[in-house]
Amino acid sequence: MRDFNETSSTLTLGDLTITSLSDGELLIPADYFSNTQPHESEKVTPSTRFGANSWLIETKNRKILVDAGSGNCLKERFPDTGRLNWQDPGLELKRSSITDVVITHMHADHIGGLSANGTSLFANAEIHIQAQEWAFWTDPKLLASADNGQKPMIGLIQTLAEPLKKQLTQHPGDVDLGSGIGLLLAQGHTPGHQVVHLTSGHEECFLLADAMVSDKLQFSNPDITYALDSDPADAVRTRRALFDRIASERIAFSATHMNTTAFAMLTRQENGYAFEPC
Repeated sequence: MRDFNETSSTLTLGDLTITSLSDGELLIPADYFSNTQPHESEKVTPSTRFGANSWLIETKNRKILVDAGSGNCLKERFPDTGRLNWQDPGLELKRSSITDVVITHMHADHIGGLSANGTSLFANAEIHIQAQEWAFWTDPKLLASADNGQKPMIGLIQTLAEPLKKQLTQHPGDVDLGSGIGLLLAQGHTPGHQVVHLTSGHEECFLLADAMVSDKLQFSNPDITYALDSDPADAVRTRRALFDRIASERIAFSATHMNTTAFAMLTRQENGYAFEPC
């Protein structure tokens, strides 16, 4: 798998302009992937680099941000994250122009850039999320019942989410947001994980978020699971269904943790798929 270093890439899809934005990178321990074969685990030993992409979708009258990176909240553990720096006062005008925010799921590397110091950074935006995703992570009982290892992550997510409540639109499944922007429930990574499906005329694009997390492993073997998947078997089913559609219909895509901001396509190869930059 080739490594790239672009900080942004743009795809024009009919009337839509989609820009993939890099928030930096994370180094993930190899043991987060427990069902690899020896020749596969060698690719990610002792750790593997994850990209950290989010996206800006522009239409004639809307600017839709899909996820916002991690802000400052993960810098202690992952010092190369938070490069989008949405909390910078100099970006206030750009933040105020965002009409919609789509939260693919509520892990901190996706929502950390949405609030700072107890305040929403995108005050003019309608925020779209799956209802079950919000209900799961914000349930007070989740934090109370969590083991000590999980409490810091859950507490952080709940702190980041609190300032967003008044801007939320919660969706109970697949939804058409108009302007060629659709949200599809794609469970497995989290209980209400969703992907973005973009259409304009006969052209399509998928923003897969964390339906795929390792380009070095999961393209060639989509059955490889990840420690942070809430339902690993469901995550595999979701990933295989999306990969099959992307390959069969020759649809462009991007994903959060690819090591490139470039958009790509997939071709079938043996029991998996091969990555093909657009």
